[in-house]
Amino acid sequence: MTRQVGVSGSLGHVHDCFHIAAVEPGRAAGLNIQHYPGVQPADLEEILRKGVDMLVIGRGMSEALQVPPSTVEYVKKQGVDVKVLQTEKAVKEYNNLAGQGAKVGGVFHSTC
Repeated sequence: MTRQVGVSGSLGHVHDCFHIAAVEPGRAAGLNIQHYPGVQPADLEEILRKGVDMLVIGRGMSEALQVPPSTVEYVKKQGVDVKVLQTEKAVKEYNNLAGQGAKVGGVFHSTC
C-alpha cells in the first residue's frame, strides 16, 4: 500500500509540539522533536528497522528543523540513502519515490 503525503502551507509556529510526522509504507506516526538539536539517530531507529532503502527528511517550510551531519551519517551507515529537503520538496520527493514502488520512509516537519 502506497501512502501519499501532502502539505499545503504552514500550520503556524507552535512552541511545544513541532508537528513532525514519520511516514513509512502503510503507516504514519507523530514524533516530538525540537528544532534544535533537531532530528537525532534515535528518532529514526523505528523507521529504519522497517527496511526502507531511502529516507526523506523535510526540515519545515522555512527549514527551521535541524538535521545534524551525524544523523545523516548514521542513516547512511545503516545502508539507507537519505535526502534532506525543505518540506514541500521533501513531500514531492517522497510521493515520487513511493509512486515508483520504492521502499521509502519520511520524516516531515509541517511547520516553520
